[in-house]
Amino acid sequence: MPYLLPPEYLEYLDYLPDLQKCANVFISFTPLFSYGTTCYGIYTKKTSLGFSIDICATMLMSLILRILYYTITPYEISLLRQLIVMVFIQSLLLKISLSYRPKNYKPDFLEPLPSFRYELNSSLPRRLLESLYPTYHETYESNGIIELIGRIAFDYYIYAKIYLVTIFRYALNFFDVHYKRPMLFWQWNDEGDYWKYILKFASFFGVLTALFHHNETYGSFIGILGLFIEALLPLPQILMLNRLKSIRNFKIMLLLSWLGGDLTKISYLVLGTDNISIIFILAALFQMGLDIIIAFQYLHFRNYEQSILPMAH
Repeated sequence: MPYLLPPEYLEYLDYLPDLQKCANVFISFTPLFSYGTTCYGIYTKKTSLGFSIDICATMLMSLILRILYYTITPYEISLLRQLIVMVFIQSLLLKISLSYRPKNYKPDFLEPLPSFRYELNSSLPRRLLESLYPTYHETYESNGIIELIGRIAFDYYIYAKIYLVTIFRYALNFFDVHYKRPMLFWQWNDEGDYWKYILKFASFFGVLTALFHHNETYGSFIGILGLFIEALLPLPQILMLNRLKSIRNFKIMLLLSWLGGDLTKISYLVLGTDNISIIFILAALFQMGLDIIIAFQYLHFRNYEQSILPMAH
């Protein structure tokens, strides 16, 4: 026979809050706390040095795409509320970061992007620089055609490997605030240019979503695109911390919220849903890997700053 609560206890249970509703409210408003601490830190210190405003660009574009994705494939309403709250806090963070940007910031003073050919040539061995089609007369005369073919094949393997690595390294330059980007993207001096870009981005994909509202391929496209953009979120911060050698204005609460979000997302993708594309899982793992790199950077530079602090006194 099942155990039944007495009637007087049932009256008390009616006054307890619905745990599911409490969890949904908590999920919806957690961005206010995690990113709010960063806003407060920049406001109190009157400088945004050390915080990458590229985070705001990445988040706002990703959020817009995910909100539009909801109109095609609706998901949990609490997640939609979280996205709307996130748009608000990211807009506030962008506003504060731009307001307290260093006074001497001038995009014209940024270093131009190095040419891809220069990056490639600086990585290639000298013998591959001299000729892409080397001839080995002495090798051919003494050891025969087999060794000649093997040597040429090995050189092409080395060239292809270095070429791919150079492409990756060159692509990273676009996320490095030290370099000028094409058309100074997200490095503008005028604050209005940032808001104009976000408005144009939202309008462009809003119109496309209205036109292809019932197209599953388009829905998958903006879903994957939003996830891909979000996966790149930590890259600019990694490069900035590496250049500054400091964790100034980067809050541990922000890092913890990123890692917690990564664990939640991966758990949901692996355990909480069926027929999920491997692309979503790989993107989540990639983003978590980048966040772990920031965690190591944070510990390294914090210990470094603490070690030089006694020397300064």
